[in-house]
Amino acid sequence: MELDVYALGNALVDIQVQVEDSLLTELGLEKGNRYLTERCRQEEILQKLLGSDSLDSAQKAGKLQTAAGGSAANTIYGISQLGGRAGFCGKIANDGLGALYAEHMKQSSVVFKESTGQGMTGTCVVLISDDAQRTMLTCLGVSGEIDYEDIDEELLKHSRYIYLEGYLFESECAARTMLRTVAVARKNGVKVALTASDASCVDRHRDLLVQLIQNDVDLLFANTREARALSGTDNNEEALQVLSGWCEGIALTDGEHGSMVSFNGEVMNISPYSVSAVDTTGAGDAYAAGLLYGITSDRTIRESGMIASLFSAGVVTQIGPRYNGDIQLELKKLL
Repeated sequence: MELDVYALGNALVDIQVQVEDSLLTELGLEKGNRYLTERCRQEEILQKLLGSDSLDSAQKAGKLQTAAGGSAANTIYGISQLGGRAGFCGKIANDGLGALYAEHMKQSSVVFKESTGQGMTGTCVVLISDDAQRTMLTCLGVSGEIDYEDIDEELLKHSRYIYLEGYLFESECAARTMLRTVAVARKNGVKVALTASDASCVDRHRDLLVQLIQNDVDLLFANTREARALSGTDNNEEALQVLSGWCEGIALTDGEHGSMVSFNGEVMNISPYSVSAVDTTGAGDAYAAGLLYGITSDRTIRESGMIASLFSAGVVTQIGPRYNGDIQLELKKLL
C-alpha cells in the first residue's frame, strides 16, 4: 500500500472540557500553557472535572468530548478527511481508553495498526476557556514507549512523507524511535515533515530539534512563538529567514494574522479566513493537514496554503480538533 503521509506520534485520548477561568486558578494552572503530568495528577484533574460521573456518562451528558488524538494523529485524520491516503503509528494500552482510541481510528479511513503496551493509554485533558484558549494537561502513558518495532516499515518506505511531532522528544524511547525512523525514511527517498509542537517543548529540546531540522527535515511547521524560540530571533521575518536556511520548506503560522510559507527561498503570505473562534485546539494540526494534502495532491504551494488556511479556520469554529463539516465540498468551492 502506498500512502501520501505516514505519521509517528503520541497516541492520546483527547478529553475536551469547557471550563471557567476560576477552575484554572483553583488547579494552579496558567491559561494557555501545556503541562506534562503524571498519572496520579491526571486522575486527580479528571476527578475534579467529572465528580461522581464516569467518563462515558459525562460524554453522553454533553459535559465533555473525547477523540483519538495526539498532534500527529489529528493531522493524519485531517489528511484523510481531505481525501488523502494516510497512516498513523502510535502506542496504546490494553485498557478502556485504548479500546476507545482504536474504535475512533477505525471509524476513519486512516490506516492504523494497533500496537499495545502494558500500562495506561495516554490522555490529553484540554481545558477550553470562554475566550477559546486551551490549557492542556498531557499524561503520555504508554504512548511514550513506542519503539521501532511498532513501525510498519513497508508503509513507511512507501509513503511520500513521514510526519513527526516535536512532542516525541519528551520521551527518550520515542525520540530514539523517531530518529531511527527518519534514517530509514531518508534512505528510501521519503521526505520528512516535522511540527515543532509547542514553544515550551522547543525550550526543553531546542538543541535536538535544531540538529534534526538542519540535517533531515524537508518541511517544518511552527507557529510564531515556536519559530522565534527555534531561531533565537525576535520577529517573524527574521525567524523565517533563519529557518529557511535550515530546510527547504517552512510553514509559519500566526493565528488570525494568517501564515507565511517558504519553499526554496520563495516566500508567500497566506491570508487568514475571518471566523469566530470557539476553540483553538487542533488549529495547527489542521493547517499541517491542509498543506501536506495540497502538496501531495500536486497543488501549487499557494493553493496548498489556501487549503491549510481554510481547514484550520473551520476547526476553530467548533469544540475539538476534528472538523465536523464537509471539508471536501468546501474545497470544491475554494479551488
